[in-house]
Amino acid sequence: MDPKALNQIYTYSYWINKLSSNHLVCILAFLFSLSPIVVLAEQEVPLEIPKMEGSKSFDFEIDQLNDKGIDLYQQRNFKQAGDQFKKALNLAEQFRDPSQGILHFNYALSLHHLGNHKEALKALYSARRFARGNPKILNSELLRMYECGLNPSVPCENKVPLEMNIEGSH
Repeated sequence: MDPKALNQIYTYSYWINKLSSNHLVCILAFLFSLSPIVVLAEQEVPLEIPKMEGSKSFDFEIDQLNDKGIDLYQQRNFKQAGDQFKKALNLAEQFRDPSQGILHFNYALSLHHLGNHKEALKALYSARRFARGNPKILNSELLRMYECGLNPSVPCENKVPLEMNIEGSH
């Protein structure tokens, strides 16, 4: 289990000891129903673009937009972060830049946090398509969770949280 989640459990243990068993069961059921989405959202973080020698001026601009998006994402300004990732992505697509996979992934994370799951799924599929072997994209738990139930070849170990349901997927 995630250390942050354990810390929260220990923090609330005092209050849990004071509750009746019926209250405790209800609270724990509620917390565990939220855990898949919380854990996935916190595990996945935007990726930086690797620095390469001989970069062109547009590479620098794409990198700056991505870095600004990462900063905004870390401040939990997901809408503004998504705007920065989208600008970088548009520029990368225009110049066929190899960073497209990373930018699609970062954009998908912002969309996910904004609750725009249909567009997040599209962006995650594009991220995988342009991943260039990047294991953080290819092994993304968030991508796997989105695919769960949509793709019969993807085993579903975790139940997809209701808030991630996409119309027609279940």
